[in-house]
Amino acid sequence: MYRIVPMARKTRKVVAPFGAALLLLALVACGPGRFIPEKTPNAWTGPEVWVESSPLWTVVAQPPIGGWTVTLDQIMEQRGRTEVFISLSPPNPSFVVTPSPVEQRVTTPIRNTVPVWVWARQLTWQGQPPWRPATGPFSLAAKSENAKPAPNFEQVPADPGSADPN
Repeated sequence: MYRIVPMARKTRKVVAPFGAALLLLALVACGPGRFIPEKTPNAWTGPEVWVESSPLWTVVAQPPIGGWTVTLDQIMEQRGRTEVFISLSPPNPSFVVTPSPVEQRVTTPIRNTVPVWVWARQLTWQGQPPWRPATGPFSLAAKSENAKPAPNFEQVPADPGSADPN
């Protein structure tokens, strides 16, 4: 017949942490991961979006008024390109905002040697908390083939008196 042999004390000290680590790994692996964005073949009809080339790709959105938020949702590598997914949310209608276009920039960690496609979606103001998941399909808004050069911003000296040679 079979006989149950008790584990040695040293074996128990190794097996218990290993089992706990394995259980934790299983819980993390089964948790929610990255989402696969839904894409639509429809043309982008939202605010103007383009890509600027510097050492890293920068996605620029120019909503018609201030108060919009632009969020980088996800970056996915595809065959021959990298796809960037952004969401544009309008401002809360109960607040006064700047009535002029405002450029918003999102710098990506993607080097400008890799082709980039930017997919965007425009969300509607629903007064929902920011942790609520957003829904809606993404439309192709910009490609790196049509990238604009990065603007040269004016360098302002720290001491205004040092700029005057007189």
